[in-house]
Amino acid sequence: MKITFLLYNAYGIGGTIRATTNLAGALAERHQVEIVSCYRTADRMSLPVDPRVRVHDLVDLRPTSRHYAGDDSDQRLPGTVCPHDAPYTSKTPPSRLGEQRLADFLHSTDSDAVIATRPYLVCFLADRARTGSYLRIGQEHLTHAFHREKLRSDQDAAIAKLDAFVTVSEGDAHAYRAALPNAPTRLTHIPNCCPAPRAEAATGASRTVVAAGRLIPVKRYDRLVTAFAKVAAQHPDWTLRIYGRGRERAKLLRRVDELGLHGRVLLMGPHTPIDTEWAKGAIAAVSSSTESFGMTIVEAMLLGVPVVSTDCDYGPREIINDGVDGVLVPTSGSVEDNIADALSRLIENDTERLRMAEAARHSARRYLPDHIARQYEALLADLRPRLTASTTPPPSRPRPEHTARTLRRRAGVLAERLGVAARLGKSLPPTTVDCRVAPDGSLLFRTPTRDLPGGPWQLVLRLRGDETLDTEMRLPFRHSSAPERAADAAPAANLVLQRSGPPLTEGRWDVHLQQGTDGRIRRVHAGLVETSRLLDSPLPHPSGAGSVGVIPYVTKNGYLALRAWHRPEHAEIHTVATTPDGIALEGTLHGVGVRSNRYRLTARLRGSDDLCVHTSCHADGTGAFHADLPLHRLAEHHRKRNAVWDIHLTPHDAPGPAIRPARLSGDSATHPGVTTFPTARHTVPGGVLTAQPYLTVHNNLALKAAFQAVTAL
Repeated sequence: MKITFLLYNAYGIGGTIRATTNLAGALAERHQVEIVSCYRTADRMSLPVDPRVRVHDLVDLRPTSRHYAGDDSDQRLPGTVCPHDAPYTSKTPPSRLGEQRLADFLHSTDSDAVIATRPYLVCFLADRARTGSYLRIGQEHLTHAFHREKLRSDQDAAIAKLDAFVTVSEGDAHAYRAALPNAPTRLTHIPNCCPAPRAEAATGASRTVVAAGRLIPVKRYDRLVTAFAKVAAQHPDWTLRIYGRGRERAKLLRRVDELGLHGRVLLMGPHTPIDTEWAKGAIAAVSSSTESFGMTIVEAMLLGVPVVSTDCDYGPREIINDGVDGVLVPTSGSVEDNIADALSRLIENDTERLRMAEAARHSARRYLPDHIARQYEALLADLRPRLTASTTPPPSRPRPEHTARTLRRRAGVLAERLGVAARLGKSLPPTTVDCRVAPDGSLLFRTPTRDLPGGPWQLVLRLRGDETLDTEMRLPFRHSSAPERAADAAPAANLVLQRSGPPLTEGRWDVHLQQGTDGRIRRVHAGLVETSRLLDSPLPHPSGAGSVGVIPYVTKNGYLALRAWHRPEHAEIHTVATTPDGIALEGTLHGVGVRSNRYRLTARLRGSDDLCVHTSCHADGTGAFHADLPLHRLAEHHRKRNAVWDIHLTPHDAPGPAIRPARLSGDSATHPGVTTFPTARHTVPGGVLTAQPYLTVHNNLALKAAFQAVTAL
């Protein structure tokens, strides 16, 4: 059977795209499956898709693409179908060109079933499909009540023209049946599927609560942050991580600032794949006001993380068995207090939390792809008798203009491939390498053997910025004849970068692949990068250095890289807080002989060689230190302009190197944009001096000082 999924823009990030790619991959086990994206806005999809699934687009809006259609006159004309869906497609609004090409596709496709995934596409499929030639199926990835009245009316009218309409929860299917009692359409529900995770399951030993999703109002992360303030007061060693992007980010940062939760609540930004981050949690949290399904709930449960979720419509209560594999929080009364109490309950009861974690892993398996794919197969088989032979069969060949366009596109792609091959001398398919941090801090690299034909192969680590290539490390792969993990489908080649070996030079190391010792060297793409082990306290390095560590990460271009730290003397920052007159800094000293020295805190004006402010620093015999920086001392030299002050610990009345206080521990290669600190304020003549502590790109502590004039009334 040939099955087509219609996505509006397959190149974005969202629950609908993720659910579609998961289901398409599952169905591709036994069927011919394609994803048709109405618009293309990126070079590659943000979410992975099974290579057996064909993905093609109708309107290419990449400005640098040879097929760019943004200048087409019809692209500038607005579409006419389902106008009330416009608020949800505002970034890439429907165009006349897009509708022409989608109509052409629906007229010429030889699919057995076409599945539309959003209201606009549902309406388009109902109005423009070639009736009787293929099954027309709509999907609801939100809920009937969630849509605005006019959009709901548009889609309700379209549903009556389809063969089936599928919701992701039984509760929402019931709502549609109640709203459309006379519709001839099959109204049913099939949950979303979630692939078995490749990442290691959570150990349950971390002190981290994890949440993930778009930062939008319906997710109500504001009340999760408020609830966590109560949790943090009772359990100061626990943190909350929220993954995702969205328009609520600034609002959430302000709430974190108001509640003084800096360093306790972290907005981590988007992360793909998210499995590796669920594995860092001991508890997952969902605070939504409505959830059509709850993909994040299933993802967390499959990795052994029990979920505390609001008991909202509809998904959570159909996924979570309250008190068995998670906790449902009442939405009556103070929801913030209810969430806080549920989180504290699991934090304080290790036995219950671990029991729920194991039950969650077991119960979530009912959402694995093959099980959900077979439900779709049963639906399609049951609907096939509805098709009739009365409709004109699909054309045997495309229209002439479509043929010309296709030939031009194929010619361009072929020329591009030939050009790349000519430049490289031979075809070099991209190779993906996984990287996992072991319990002792060593790095475990692996890649499928099929990607390393004709070995021997080795990884080559090169220090970024070292043009002479003098700083280089080579690691040969060893081959394994059997998969190391149950989820692996093929044997792999493996190697270990031992933490007990010589420390890497501090900096960023790019990971390359080379065949033999004289083959072509190329960057490797990042596969699964697992860093949950770095949440534990780092073990002392055999070298005795103050801080030695390596953190694997994914670059913006998708390559695998390493961030290495190597500081013989180090001052690790634990807290940065405001005082009535400035900033207080607490941390620990690490390194041979560091603890016996006496230090003072030094703020040095960036760009100046001699302008420094010195204040006292107190350290005890355990290595803990505390220092205060009064803002009136900075104000004496500030001259009412913006400036940056770098912070050091300098030896007091003794020779020795200065130490930059920094935050190097943890699992993040870089902290800027994630770790935030409170802003200190000091009144000076004519205005207010503000000092904003922040971490530099090297994770060192610095201050942004600014003068704000106050106009007298």
